[in-house]
Amino acid sequence: MAPPPHLPVQCSKTKTLQGFGSLLGYLPFLLTLLIGGGIVICYCMAVAYGHVEAAFPYISDTGTFPPESCVFTLFLNCAAVVALAIFTLKYLHVVQYNRQCSPAVTRINTAALITGYIAAFGIMVVGAFQETNVLAVHVAGAMMAFIGGTVYMFLIASLGFRQDVNFGVDERQYAKARLAMAILSAVSFIISILYCKLFSVKPVVPPARNEV
Repeated sequence: MAPPPHLPVQCSKTKTLQGFGSLLGYLPFLLTLLIGGGIVICYCMAVAYGHVEAAFPYISDTGTFPPESCVFTLFLNCAAVVALAIFTLKYLHVVQYNRQCSPAVTRINTAALITGYIAAFGIMVVGAFQETNVLAVHVAGAMMAFIGGTVYMFLIASLGFRQDVNFGVDERQYAKARLAMAILSAVSFIISILYCKLFSVKPVVPPARNEV
């Protein structure tokens, strides 16, 4: 007896969904590319237009004045959307493997999702409010992004050390790497704050345009 004609369509859909699911694993690489690529492009534009000095400017300074500020906002908004997708998928991943319904895991997972969303919102705020326009809001967005992202990494790393979550693989080796990156992020953040306090540098003011 011949199989129903709709069965090949279902198999095709299943393969398509599986292929789409495998592509989701590249989202962290896309996030890194958006943030890293955006920083490099804005830096090159800011130096070319004479808006910043070429020697180690602040990242915010390279995205302060147009036209690089437009590119800065575009890249950060795209990065924030990708980050939201990553945080949501990781939350659902933990929910799926929290088969013992551990209240502690649920609390940590929920806290990680909230801090991740705060970090993503902070990225949007940094891109939308340039430091020369609304400095307080810009700094607040940066604090949300850096602190929220660092706390998120610590929370996700802690899930890998728990025995009441069965991910199907030994998560401890990954948890150690995540913990190391979280510690590195926290140390880098503290060093950045100290550097800003000790070596406060004002953003470069672009030359006035000649009115026609």
